[in-house]
Amino acid sequence: MNRPKRLIVAVLWLAAAAVLFVALDACGGRSSSASPSSAPPSSASTAGRVRSSAGDSGPVVAAGHGWTDASGIEGPMPAAGTCHVRWTDAHEPLPDPSCTPGAIDTAVTQANLPQTVCRSGGYTTSVRPPAGITDKAKTKIMAAYGIPAEQVGDYELDHLVPLADGGASDIRNLWPEPNIFASAKHSTSAFVHNDKDQTEQDAFSALCAGRATLSAIQTTMSTDWTAGHYTG
Repeated sequence: MNRPKRLIVAVLWLAAAAVLFVALDACGGRSSSASPSSAPPSSASTAGRVRSSAGDSGPVVAAGHGWTDASGIEGPMPAAGTCHVRWTDAHEPLPDPSCTPGAIDTAVTQANLPQTVCRSGGYTTSVRPPAGITDKAKTKIMAAYGIPAEQVGDYELDHLVPLADGGASDIRNLWPEPNIFASAKHSTSAFVHNDKDQTEQDAFSALCAGRATLSAIQTTMSTDWTAGHYTG
């Protein structure tokens, strides 16, 4: 075989090898992208369910107590139907973090707990807005969460961060909490209408006993109240 023919054969072999290499590499890429570890979870098994919300960054700071006699409940009111109650795998309700991130009152600090929320009698009463103000806000907040007005009795206008833990009565700290006991641990207390109410009582006891800090409770309550374990 003369030299020109040998060169042509060599070039053809090199071209064939290059095509084969590219084909094998493409097949390998497709195989790895379809691996089970990278497959998204089934929407049927995760719809409406949350475990924890890594994107939730904690409460915002309200202006004062979050309300005044002149302006009523303060803070931005979401448009009707733009908010949605979320549900944990244990069937506990959580608010929509984009509408209800939680809001705190800077009048309460770790240093002044004995003079504010942990004092004997009357603190939350002194900062809670009157029913005439909260009732108006509840109707609008329920509408924001897409809940019909005739179901008002099935929901509590809840402070996501409780007043007893330095929460404010700002719109961003209020949401329509369903009055349910998903844990089946019904309470005989007149102040406990759902599982979150019991968690709030436990958190308050832990706060004033020094077993939990104010900032830790406020962060847990605002991001996922079901993660709060304050007994014992």
